[in-house]
Amino acid sequence: MLPAVRDAARGLARDRGFTLLASALLALTIGTTIAIYAVVDAIVLRPFALARQDRLVVIWEGYSGRDSPVVEVALGEVDDWRQHSQSFESLAVFGSVNLQLTIGDGSARARVPYAVVSSPFFSVAGTPPLLGRVFEAGDELGTRARTVVLSHDLWMRRYGADPLAVGRRLEVQLEPDEPMRSLEIIGVMPAGFDFPRGAGLWLPAAPGLREIGERFGNPDQMVANFKIFYALGRLRDGVSAMTAQHELTSVIHQLQPARASAAAPDATVLPIDRYLLGPTRPVLWTVLAAAVLMLAIACANIAGLHVFRAARQDRALATRLALGASHAQLVQQSLCESVLLAVAGSVGAGLVAWLTSHVLILAAPVDVPRLSSITLVAPGVFAMNVGLVGAATILSGLWPAMFAGRLDAGSVLAHGARAAANRRERRLQRMLVVSQVAVAVVLLAGTGLFVRSVRQLDRTALGFDPENLLAIDVEPDTAGEERWDAFYGALLARIEALPSVVSAAAIYLRPLSGPIGNDVRPVLRGQPDERTWARNPLANLESVTDDYFRVMKTRLLRGRSFDPADTSRSAQVLIVSESAAARYWPGQDPIGQVLVVPAQREPGTREQPRWQTVIGVVEDIRYRGLTDPRLDVYLPAWQSTLRVKHVLVRTTGDPMQLAAAVRAAARELDANVHVGGATTMREVVSREGAPWRFAMRVLAAFGGLAAVLAAVGLGASLSLMVSLRRRELGIRSALGASPRRLRRDILGEGMRLAACGSALGFLGALGFGRAVGGVLVSVRPDDPYSTVGAALIAIAAAGVGCVLPANRASTTDPAEALRSE
Repeated sequence: MLPAVRDAARGLARDRGFTLLASALLALTIGTTIAIYAVVDAIVLRPFALARQDRLVVIWEGYSGRDSPVVEVALGEVDDWRQHSQSFESLAVFGSVNLQLTIGDGSARARVPYAVVSSPFFSVAGTPPLLGRVFEAGDELGTRARTVVLSHDLWMRRYGADPLAVGRRLEVQLEPDEPMRSLEIIGVMPAGFDFPRGAGLWLPAAPGLREIGERFGNPDQMVANFKIFYALGRLRDGVSAMTAQHELTSVIHQLQPARASAAAPDATVLPIDRYLLGPTRPVLWTVLAAAVLMLAIACANIAGLHVFRAARQDRALATRLALGASHAQLVQQSLCESVLLAVAGSVGAGLVAWLTSHVLILAAPVDVPRLSSITLVAPGVFAMNVGLVGAATILSGLWPAMFAGRLDAGSVLAHGARAAANRRERRLQRMLVVSQVAVAVVLLAGTGLFVRSVRQLDRTALGFDPENLLAIDVEPDTAGEERWDAFYGALLARIEALPSVVSAAAIYLRPLSGPIGNDVRPVLRGQPDERTWARNPLANLESVTDDYFRVMKTRLLRGRSFDPADTSRSAQVLIVSESAAARYWPGQDPIGQVLVVPAQREPGTREQPRWQTVIGVVEDIRYRGLTDPRLDVYLPAWQSTLRVKHVLVRTTGDPMQLAAAVRAAARELDANVHVGGATTMREVVSREGAPWRFAMRVLAAFGGLAAVLAAVGLGASLSLMVSLRRRELGIRSALGASPRRLRRDILGEGMRLAACGSALGFLGALGFGRAVGGVLVSVRPDDPYSTVGAALIAIAAAGVGCVLPANRASTTDPAEALRSE
């Protein structure tokens, strides 16, 4: 074995160009694949801190085709599901969004995100506490929360990992309107538990709902019907998420008449990993598949170059056979060369993987969970590295070994030609070329699909201009709606007085703040009972200050905008979006129409809204997501119980330069005001499309490299063919074949292979499109522009690869070719 390794090393050292090229190709493709697998391993494959994660699902309702794909659920609904559904072992609820509370007093005060959950939540999740206990049924009694469970991070920061923190009292303020209250810390969750993501602590849901309900005289109804949750379910063994979804939809439709509603939603049952990862999961799998395809192309290229190199040395190999060497020795040397190339490539792959992983982390969307846990030394990543090196050795070395093992020394030495290799190798050679072109087409088509998805996202009518627009959260520590309104009136005036500020406004929930908002079902005139208006489509309810549409540069299509005269003492008015006007009053003039927004609102003291008159129509704005248009209804902030809390500032320069001044203005008015993180709306819009842009960039890099490798592979294949047919070409040239005719024959051979590869790749691209169809945006999986464009690019690249071999064939000297044979 050692002599074969020594001979292989000497052979590679003599042919340094081939050795460097093959090693570089393997280092690039193996390293890139390892880096992407490390990302997939950390984010997708590594389980979350949830027991039997494959059995956990997140559930919500939705109205397919009715502008409301995500509708929250109520505690009472989940209780009904628990009684009538057979698909779940257990069910619980958690808040659809994390809320904010204040902990501590004086200088130790801090704002902390928290989640409200039902008592079975932690047992359904299957994660026991690190210290103490979690909620029990007794914690949900009463009208005030009395217990709290801390996250590991908050426990470390506030209590320095003191185990005696369990049993202490935590002073919290849930709302600016209320005094501090004391809660008993009953447990601490382990470090890996981060669900719902970002929650610093957990409170029981029912007491808070009863407390809200007591203000309106209906605590039990509030607990049963207030829809602010998602459900967390644990499936029974053998039950799939799709089966549970079908069954639960049937249960909802059966129970809906009993809940006095004529509009029955459907259930959405989503596996927990798909809920936590969103579009990142399929995008990462797509990128990993592309990397594996790239590695396959590189191995095929190396194999072709290896065979081309062996074909040029076949006289020397035949001489060795004639002098007593065995075919087994030639095969052994060829395999040793492949192993040495793979080992050399794996050394370089380590550096490539390190660099690529850092680039991927920087390029990945910022909200992808567990980015900080990506590592190249994880056991799974190491095993994948070993497997890829082994696979690369086999894929790149099998054909050269077969070529060496079938060499006919007598034919080569007697005829002075490579005729023995012609028929045996040409078919496999052509198959490899066709497969390389096909893979290139698949990758280029995938790139096209994501490019078109990104273009569709960019073309999405946002309804506002995100440039030079600052967004910042401001919540004063003040009680009473009039004082809240006064604070915001003074704050906006101070902000507008700042240099470089064009205008400022405030809104309840800014655009693109998440999939959850304040959904209401308006009541229109002539709808006397709930069974009539329950068929109305849901609307996204917003509360805005006077200049909101001017600040956002949202077009007013009809009527007028709000003005300072629209106060609680004036006539009740509202503005609707263009889509809402078309849905609620089709074919009618919406101006002057009236509706009532039901009492789905935050706690407050204002009376139930009277009939509200439509005074204006504005263009649609994307509030829930770039791909999730809704019907929007706007109330003037001074007439609404929905307290504005997002400030938006239009500037003439860089918006972030004003963030500190806005914070200072808010703190001058209220020393205890909570000012959240500032961002620009341009950054918000970019973040929404980040998963698609990430996939587009990576696939574009892979697609371009695949086209180059396909061209190189085709060029090497044709060069081998020209070398094998040198005698034939010399004879044809001697018999009068023109250089143009020889060039055309070689080009024709290459383009036929490219056409076959493109046809095969076209079919592969259709399958690829169906596989990623769930994350495409307004693009068909069989998009003809992407597939046809990919085929044309691959053929063009192949044509470039054919030029050099065709020129070599056309310049064959008959005398020299025959003499060398």
